[in-house]
Amino acid sequence: MSTQTKTTKTAPKRSAPVAPKPKPETVEQVAETVEQVAETVEQVAQTATEQVAQTATEQVEKATAAVTQSYGDFATFQTEAFAALVRSGEILAKGAEALSKEYFTYAQHTAEANSEAAKALLAAKSVNEFVQLQSDFFRVSLDKSVDEGSKLSEMSFKIATEAFEPLQKQMTAAVEAGMKPLSV
Repeated sequence: MSTQTKTTKTAPKRSAPVAPKPKPETVEQVAETVEQVAETVEQVAQTATEQVAQTATEQVEKATAAVTQSYGDFATFQTEAFAALVRSGEILAKGAEALSKEYFTYAQHTAEANSEAAKALLAAKSVNEFVQLQSDFFRVSLDKSVDEGSKLSEMSFKIATEAFEPLQKQMTAAVEAGMKPLSV
């Protein structure tokens, strides 16, 4: 058995024919082509300029709207903050009035009690009676002072709590408004 080897010859590779470049025949044709290219470039530049101008105008309008909205929000916040401050001041004024009425009522009752105690002490017929009256008066005065002090302290705390409430609500609203853009 014999082995034959087949050899195949490959044909030389030929490159694709290159189309000849069109050559302008006259200077007028070249000038016309240059003019057409210039017109095309001018149209592209004009279109690009219009698009850039339109985009810039839209961005300026959006920014203006955002600034206007922010200013409106800020103005509203300031108005609400001022209203809360006024409301808090009104509560404090009414509370101070009630507190001072309570204090002056206590002072008036104390003055009346002191006057009655002085009369009783002057009418005492013995030293023992005088000491007993003074001891009773001191005990009653001390109890009333402690009770009235507690009452005035509770009133003051209640007034302070009520007066702070509008401010606290406004601060809470401000924090929530400030956090709103962060949660988006």
